[in-house]
Amino acid sequence: MITETTANPQPTNPWIVRTTTGLVKGHAETGVTAFRGIPYAEKPIGARRFRRTEPIAPWEGVFNAATSGDACSQYRPARKSAGNWEGTEDCLWLNVVVPRPAHSAGTDAPAIDPEANRPVVVYFHGGSNIHGSANKPLLSGEYFAQAVDCVYVAVNYRVGIFGQLALGEGTHTPDDMDTNPGHSDLLTALRWIHDNARAFGGDPDRITIMGESSGGSMVTGLLATPSAEGLFSAAIAQSPAPMIVHTRANAKYWTDFAARWLHRMRAEESLPLDQRTPVRQAPPELSDEELKAATEDLLTAEHAILGRLSDEMVRFHADNPISKAGPFAPVIDGDLLPQHPLSPGAMMDLPLLIGSNRNEYDMMHLEPKRSSMQYARTRTFAHAISGADAQATNILEQHYGGPKSRKLKGRFFGDALFTGPSWYLAQNHPSDRAWVYRLDTTTPFLRYSGMGALHALDLPILFQRYDQDKGRIAVLLGGRDEMRATTVTMQSRWRQFVHSHDPGFDPYSLGFATQVFDAHFPAGEETIYDPQPELREAWAQVQWDKQEEMFG
Repeated sequence: MITETTANPQPTNPWIVRTTTGLVKGHAETGVTAFRGIPYAEKPIGARRFRRTEPIAPWEGVFNAATSGDACSQYRPARKSAGNWEGTEDCLWLNVVVPRPAHSAGTDAPAIDPEANRPVVVYFHGGSNIHGSANKPLLSGEYFAQAVDCVYVAVNYRVGIFGQLALGEGTHTPDDMDTNPGHSDLLTALRWIHDNARAFGGDPDRITIMGESSGGSMVTGLLATPSAEGLFSAAIAQSPAPMIVHTRANAKYWTDFAARWLHRMRAEESLPLDQRTPVRQAPPELSDEELKAATEDLLTAEHAILGRLSDEMVRFHADNPISKAGPFAPVIDGDLLPQHPLSPGAMMDLPLLIGSNRNEYDMMHLEPKRSSMQYARTRTFAHAISGADAQATNILEQHYGGPKSRKLKGRFFGDALFTGPSWYLAQNHPSDRAWVYRLDTTTPFLRYSGMGALHALDLPILFQRYDQDKGRIAVLLGGRDEMRATTVTMQSRWRQFVHSHDPGFDPYSLGFATQVFDAHFPAGEETIYDPQPELREAWAQVQWDKQEEMFG
């Protein structure tokens, strides 16, 4: 985390902004003034580990907001050689990016226009609830803020074991432990943003929350959070997976699971790696006394061993997909999140722009796994969605090629996680102020590889960063013109929505209108009414909010 300075502030310094928690000094970036790494909550360390967020106390002097903070502690499955654990527990900060006035090149000119009254966009990163950070170059926001003409805020929040493990639900949880600590991070950040929007030239009455993948799920979760009412006025959910939440019983299972695995890891710490218990094996049953001691150990365990524990839990779930959600997810706790986001009547009556990419997980056919293994995994997931009524399993067999098509298995995963629930939320919006989009744009490499408009392709397009993440893959064989054309079109629609809470195309209630973005259309976009009626009708039969007690 960046440090604070105690030097006397310069009241006339154009780069210094006064917030409710203290003075903050920004700096110039391409076309914007950026304030990076601003803390919004007390450090969640020591006695605050696994606890809900506390607002940060005001600081003295000037906070030099020059760089983003550290990522929150997280498991990174793609980084085997370097170790799977990175980040720190001291990680509750946010970035604010503001378009700089055109005349601000001079030293005495303002770095921001406090009277601009721009709408505010608050972005929550994705990462399957286990990884991701607002410090990624992809999410820097300078191009997005200028194109959309908004105050852009990217929030860092706790993921994985520290943010999405419901220690408050364990069998032997200490009385002072909390559930949904990561969810509380978002609320605390939103309160800080709402209170300080005007200081950065933003409009607190026009705050749009926005996220992609698990960040999109955070958006749908906040729409079902009563204590968030009044903190934002609209929402954009890109490829959300709103069904990925835990019941309290399932959260209890994973918390006890963590304690049991920690107990085993302690017992095997002195053993060589090849003599330790295989990951695929479930942790041992413990006596009541042992489980209590292991749960208390979670509170003070070393950062490194909790990293290894996270690794074990994620790997176990990957090999044993016994529920819709993995080990780390928000919990329907009757408090912050009183009911499932997909339950009737759970969502706030606010404008919602929601959608997905055409080929979210079609790339699954590229996995080095046998077709039989893919089919078995897909059937397991289908059963986890709808349980005994087998509705999702029937959809799999009837509409996605049964066991024959590897590509269609990926299509099923994408539709089950993202597209089907998005249709449901739009169709059941309280006041029909819901708009649905689909991203279809592809590039030569994406077409030749069979990946199509894959998961997270919308991010380099919207943030205009073709050099980052999926953007680099997309342009391997050219295709920058297709990406740029879609950037212009999508940014324009997002801008309309952020400014007026209406993207300028028909809402979903008018014939299941879907705005399809494709650079190969003459206008780069087209409104298509009910583009997949058979699939829409099939997925509409799923009880998305059904939460079986898988581990009761």
